[in-house]
Amino acid sequence: MRFPIRAKLLGALAIDLILMMVLGYFAVHQMATMNERAVFIERHTIPSLDTVGDMTTAINRYRARQLEFLIYTNSGDRNRILDQMRAIESEMSGYFLTYRSLIGSPREQEQLDAVEAAWSEVVKANHERFIPAVRLVSDGSVQPFYSRMNPAYDALDQAMAGLVQENQRQARASLDVVAASYDTARTFIMFDTVVAIIISAAIGLVLSARIARRLRRLVEATNRVSAGNFVGSINEQIRDEIGDLARAFDQMLASLRHQRSELEDRNRALQESLARQSQLMEEIVRGKQAEAEAERARAAAEAASQAKSAFLATMSHELRTPLNAILGYAQLLHLSKSVTEPHAQYLERILVSGRHLLTLISDVLDFAKIEQGALELEYSQVHIPTLVDELVAMTLPLAQRHHNQVQAYCPAEIDTIETDGRRLRQVLINLLGNAAKFTENGTIRLEVTSVQHGDVAGIQFAVIDTGIGIPRDKQDKLFQPFSQIDSSVTRRYEGTGLGLALSKQIVQALGGTIAVESDVGVGSTFTVWIPTRPVSAVNSSSLASKLPLVGEPA
Repeated sequence: MRFPIRAKLLGALAIDLILMMVLGYFAVHQMATMNERAVFIERHTIPSLDTVGDMTTAINRYRARQLEFLIYTNSGDRNRILDQMRAIESEMSGYFLTYRSLIGSPREQEQLDAVEAAWSEVVKANHERFIPAVRLVSDGSVQPFYSRMNPAYDALDQAMAGLVQENQRQARASLDVVAASYDTARTFIMFDTVVAIIISAAIGLVLSARIARRLRRLVEATNRVSAGNFVGSINEQIRDEIGDLARAFDQMLASLRHQRSELEDRNRALQESLARQSQLMEEIVRGKQAEAEAERARAAAEAASQAKSAFLATMSHELRTPLNAILGYAQLLHLSKSVTEPHAQYLERILVSGRHLLTLISDVLDFAKIEQGALELEYSQVHIPTLVDELVAMTLPLAQRHHNQVQAYCPAEIDTIETDGRRLRQVLINLLGNAAKFTENGTIRLEVTSVQHGDVAGIQFAVIDTGIGIPRDKQDKLFQPFSQIDSSVTRRYEGTGLGLALSKQIVQALGGTIAVESDVGVGSTFTVWIPTRPVSAVNSSSLASKLPLVGEPA
């Protein structure tokens, strides 16, 4: 009776499947045993040992707090240490509660009870004997008091060691079970594998001899096709798997011509796609070149900016030198009694205009130094009340020109800060000068208060005026260099627009902040906050981002 190849192979496969099922059942049984012990180690032994480790750490911290309680004689420190010991006691109670849910044997229960009893004895000895005894002395002696706790700690250490040994014993027992299961499974798997190999080899040898002859015919036909001969066919008549393969081979020959035509079409489409990709790559390269050109342009712009700053610094210095000479000679002539009217008025105008021009040149020079990163700060102790008196005295003549009143408020508790007094004075004079320039028949007030931002203490200077005010939609221009609210040729108030920009840079260099709050027709309030002690640039920048501002500086 003839059987198809498929039936023979299925019979061999059935035998192999039976052997594999037996092997799988046995392996699953052994793996279940190993998994049970592994789960026990994972869910009991490891958490138990971790909890014991946490308990040991807590006990060591408790002993350390006892030693600190003995060493520190200050009552505040001792109360703080006592609170920490109570916290550790609560922590240990939590560890005991956690460990009880992990107990796996009566012996482990006994060991945990022993540890809990020893710990209770340590806590009792600490509160009933150790702490009262230590409170009676104040010399911080360690040995007489600290050594009395050693017996209780020794008992606790022994109980902890017993608990650890019990965990280790359970872990070793679980590992022994896993090892035994592994050895048994390995022996059975090797035996089952050998039997499966023998059976499979026997069936393979029988089938191979019969199948080989028919496969040679199929190979010969395949060689003809590989040589380019698509004529002819195998014409296999036997109705089995090899016959099906032969008929499929004949069908393959019929479809090769059609597939070759499709392949040629796909090759043409692929070439077109490659051409498009090449074009896209060229566009990407051009984009990268454009980016490189933009980067070079940016570098050139930065270099030009540096050159501009260097030019401003050099020219400002060169202009200030002859201007100082002009002002010096004008002052000498003004003090001379030989000068009469109207020449005295001319000299006065020369002095006023020269001082104004010198201020503008100094602002440009300072701004150029800041852009170049060359602004030098000289920190010293600045007496705030004296500074306020000087500012009021310097502002009063300018304020009186527009019929303004100058007021100052400085609490008595504000004394000194450590900062660059010259730069701080420059900023405040600029703000007070602006207030006097833009206020007529009004009040200019300087308020000094102590304000702390976060952990940094500082002094806040508020310059308040009742002048013309600043529109809210134009306040973002205030702190921009060379920018003014009224930039028209016919503007009423003179200036270069550098004052507030320079003030902002100086304040930030001192580690502080500057802000504005203003309404048209109501007046303006400029607020400057300076730390009482110098802070680093990083700290000042991060501090400035956290400070509340009443306006939005540019």
